[in-house]
Amino acid sequence: MAKHLERNHDIIVEKPLSKNQEIVNQQLKQYYHEAEVSGDTTELDTEILKKHLFQAVITEALVTLIVVRNLSFCIVEWAEFYTLCQALNKECKGMITTTHSQIKERVSKAWIKHKDIVRRELQSVLSRIHISLDIWTSPNRFLLLAIVAHFTTYTQKKQKALLALKQVPGHSSDDQFSILLLVLQDYGII
Repeated sequence: MAKHLERNHDIIVEKPLSKNQEIVNQQLKQYYHEAEVSGDTTELDTEILKKHLFQAVITEALVTLIVVRNLSFCIVEWAEFYTLCQALNKECKGMITTTHSQIKERVSKAWIKHKDIVRRELQSVLSRIHISLDIWTSPNRFLLLAIVAHFTTYTQKKQKALLALKQVPGHSSDDQFSILLLVLQDYGII
């Protein structure tokens, strides 16, 4: 049941602690309490906080936050952002980049990585890949062409993926068709 919930519904059911784990937890609490009484918890707290920081995870989460919420790359230069980060974990100093140019590079790398995931997913589909196009004018008056793939994955799930969002010079079908061909070739669909 727990495996089904985790695999199909992203619900993680926590298992109760074993007797040995409960004893170890009690001993750790006792040791920490003794260190607290003697005033020697600073080093222990610092080590615990540092141990829970993972550079790759922090970078991925930051890039995802910036891209999904359409934030400025300069967020990493804001003092308020670092105040928030250090409020969450005071040992994060030096773990988060402080230049927007590094964020630009990491967003580009993330785009390539995620594009490759979509490419592999498209190459292993069960169904035909159906393509839809839509064009509209952005608030800053650019014409944007969206290219979306619709397909059934090897796990029997219906999916869609945005393959490209390209600026086009006009509503001409020739412009759209040439961009569509380039995108489909890039993803290995044709």
